[in-house]
Amino acid sequence: MTSPTYRVGTEPGERPSPDLSRLLHPVSLPAFREEYWERRPLHIPRNDPEYYADLLTLDDLDGLLSRSGPDFGNVRVVREGKEVPVSELGSPGRNMTASRLEALYERYRTGATVILNALERRWEPLARLTSTLSAEVNARFQVNVYLTPGGQARGFDPHYDSHDVIVLQAYGSKRWRLYGAPYALPLETRRYDHSAQVPEVQEEFDLQPGSLLYLPRGTVHAATSNDAASLHLTIGVHPVLIPALINDAVREVFEGDERFRRSMPIGFANDKHLQERAEGVLAELVETLAARLSPREMTERAVQQTVSIAPVELRGHLGDLESLPRLGLDTRVRRRPDLRWSVTFGEEAVELGFHSKTIRLPLHVADEVRFVTENDGQGFTAGSIPGGLDEPGCLLLVRTLLREGFLTLS
Repeated sequence: MTSPTYRVGTEPGERPSPDLSRLLHPVSLPAFREEYWERRPLHIPRNDPEYYADLLTLDDLDGLLSRSGPDFGNVRVVREGKEVPVSELGSPGRNMTASRLEALYERYRTGATVILNALERRWEPLARLTSTLSAEVNARFQVNVYLTPGGQARGFDPHYDSHDVIVLQAYGSKRWRLYGAPYALPLETRRYDHSAQVPEVQEEFDLQPGSLLYLPRGTVHAATSNDAASLHLTIGVHPVLIPALINDAVREVFEGDERFRRSMPIGFANDKHLQERAEGVLAELVETLAARLSPREMTERAVQQTVSIAPVELRGHLGDLESLPRLGLDTRVRRRPDLRWSVTFGEEAVELGFHSKTIRLPLHVADEVRFVTENDGQGFTAGSIPGGLDEPGCLLLVRTLLREGFLTLS
């Protein structure tokens, strides 16, 4: 079996999305990977109000807030660490959207931070950004937007996140304080203890427009606005974690071998002989477990997960489905742009993975699948696919992949 192959494409002529290299400039991607990633914070100072203008502006945010009603489900209002549910804002009446929007702005005018969660799901520039970053970093990305009024306003008290974050200062400036990382790289289950004593400030600086701040998970931080309003984007990074891979592999061993599912002997805590015997059994099981855990299989699973966590973009798919009855040998199609995919040529079948699903195809179409998946040009037709498959077979292959969303009309 060959290793899965992964590609990311961009439609010819499409406006390129910001990528990690542009965000990090002038720090190179290799330097970031070796010196900062999961190691220490990185502050890239800029004073360029237009640097992130293609991602989100203050005017864009006004429009998004106006269109977020009536429930404002992805909007939060926080002040000094205390959150007020948006559902409790506003007065009952005919126009609940207007009432809640005005109440939201009133909270903002009196010092509250307005947060829009997962904005990449409904704002295309951020969707393109997260898609590009996901392909580069092999992780899932979520963008939360923070709008804080001027006047030393603060949304949250000092805390750390259990995922890495990349902060992009889009408008205004904000005063950041970093307190170090008392516990490096915490997992999701280890939340910040707000009752613990806050460490001493190690770094303090203003994040100016166009600046970037990278914080490894576990870095205690807090931020307050300056005289003017501040708008920043917090990009949460959710990579494939080694503990999760090992846990999944161990669980598979446990599910497949009943010896790992047995209990300790009855009365073992009161009997030294039973303890010694249990120690021998555990030693044998640990040795068996180590022999059955495959680093290669865990790595392959990690690669597969990078496909499943990639954002799904299906624009134009409804039109593609309507065109299926009229699709012919001369109809031009192409691989869907910005698609994350994997292809595995096994001993019995070809498995094509994308959009969190796997399509199994007969092994005898391997050459045709290879052509279709690796075609990065201006598209192709079913009639132009090389290989031993006849024309009806090629047309069936194209129709199948168009129906499933791998291909789209060119």
